[in-house]
Amino acid sequence: MRRILSRLFIVTFILSLPFWAGAVTPEKPEFRKLADDVYAYIGKLNDANAIVVVTSQGVVVIDTGNNQPETRNILKNIQAVTKQPVRYVIITQNHGDHFGGTPLFSPPAMVIMHERVAKDWKSWKPHLIKSWRKRFPEREEALKDFHPMDTVVTFNDHMTLNLGGKILELIYVDDKYNPGDIGVWLPQSGVLQFVGYKERHPDIRPDYSHGTTWGMLKQLEAFIPLQPKFVVPGHGPISDTKDLQAMIDYLTIARQRVRGVMDKGMALDEIRKQFHMNEYKGWDRTQHLPITAAAIYRELRGEGPEITPSVEKTVKGTIAKIQEEERYLSVTSDAGQSLALRISNATDIEGIADRSHFKPGMKFTALYEEQKQWNEVLEMKIMP
Repeated sequence: MRRILSRLFIVTFILSLPFWAGAVTPEKPEFRKLADDVYAYIGKLNDANAIVVVTSQGVVVIDTGNNQPETRNILKNIQAVTKQPVRYVIITQNHGDHFGGTPLFSPPAMVIMHERVAKDWKSWKPHLIKSWRKRFPEREEALKDFHPMDTVVTFNDHMTLNLGGKILELIYVDDKYNPGDIGVWLPQSGVLQFVGYKERHPDIRPDYSHGTTWGMLKQLEAFIPLQPKFVVPGHGPISDTKDLQAMIDYLTIARQRVRGVMDKGMALDEIRKQFHMNEYKGWDRTQHLPITAAAIYRELRGEGPEITPSVEKTVKGTIAKIQEEERYLSVTSDAGQSLALRISNATDIEGIADRSHFKPGMKFTALYEEQKQWNEVLEMKIMP
């Protein structure tokens, strides 16, 4: 951690750096060859990325796309370059936009993840298992009576996968609050898959579902010495070692900024309002900054993850507006109440194939969790 600590004394130099230009991927996804038999699937408009490694003994897929259409597109691209079957799926983080496409490949593909991710999967409620089996209608028979853990292989700190002459190193950097995020290193081609983002404000939350800033700094310190030729971030354009260094600079400034106002006795609500990262004005997703400030505040106080209560509720109504690729719905209940609902890959949807088929005016019933930041839909039935 020596490099991290030394950076704490050079923030005035970092602050003098020029502003950054935004890094947003094009409106259409890209399937790009990085090296022999190694391809990156770059999600559109900063959707989740994936990597495909083709070997003589099968294909390895690292993360599975943002939603069902994206996952199908990944498979289509795989079939365009090889006739080999997908043998392994590697999950780099426990978020639906990275693992949600897994049932298109598994079974028969084996699924590799960190043991902390597996612990969470083992605790899934019945509606999550049900939605998993229904996620891809074309796979209904293969997923009948299937449990997502049936094909899972776990590891703790390090795992080497050697398939058809291709070597993949799975690296977990230990941290108390790392929820199972890993890096995947391909030493033969110099390609690194890492959950961090290029020129995108990191999604660090008070519940530590993406870990902490200190944990991310530890990961960056572990990956930089690899000197990768290509870094495929969780979201955003392909980057390189320089961008890993830029993330360290960013996180160092953010931590010092929050620490500075904490030392002056500023309350959390005011910190959330005043926190900025103006040195990075062109970076994507500025709406996350107040949440990032709250997470750093909690972290620097030595507090564990925020645990927010949720209440299950039901609603019957009509879809009024659809946003962000069907991830958010504005609805009107039959009682006349306006409500915002969040649809995830884990939502069990009946009456339509998947969320891409939502249309304004559809009647529905839904079971959802009322949470601090949004209303998470568990089950939704579209009425005929």
